[in-house]
Amino acid sequence: MLDFFAILFLIVSLLMLAGRSITNNITLLCAQALALCVMAFYLGLATGEINWHMVIVGGLTFVVKVIILPGVLYKLVHKVKVHREVVLSVGVVSSLLIGILLIGLTYGYIVPVLLKDIQVGGHLLSVALSSILLGCFFMISRPLVISQLIGVVAMENGLFLCALAITGGMPLIIELGIFFDILVGALVMAIITYQINGTFASIDTKLLNKLKG
Repeated sequence: MLDFFAILFLIVSLLMLAGRSITNNITLLCAQALALCVMAFYLGLATGEINWHMVIVGGLTFVVKVIILPGVLYKLVHKVKVHREVVLSVGVVSSLLIGILLIGLTYGYIVPVLLKDIQVGGHLLSVALSSILLGCFFMISRPLVISQLIGVVAMENGLFLCALAITGGMPLIIELGIFFDILVGALVMAIITYQINGTFASIDTKLLNKLKG
């Protein structure tokens, strides 16, 4: 079951590269976080003895990344009235091909060769590292600020899954700090995005070149 949701997590990460619709990508980000939430709950309840650490982490993931963050992003899209990527730095087909190559690189070289000393059962580590790379590529290949914010959150989801795969989760106080940082960071970026849109009538980061003196 854990591997099933891990593969689902990875498929959602790849599908994000195929879409131009920002609202659809927010929905996919929400689905990715939901899969992460289910994996955390599974790790907390599957052993027969309740692991409250993982249950709390799963609950926080649901509240912050499935409810609050998507709500903030949907509201931001509505306010700036930009629902679709018009111009991509890398085309959809090229993005998918690069995404597949990144997954192949992770499964074929990074995990079995570079990280061969790390013993992790199943696909969790490969999925986590693939998702980090896909999130990073998504962020740098999209010119709009909202899409770049989606990419940052997707990368953080991959990092979170990586921590689950290797250590079974970081100390709760650290995870609480990460959740708080992500939430505050997303709110700050939303405010900045709204200000950029008000100044330039656009949220395309390429226009920031105009600020050069």
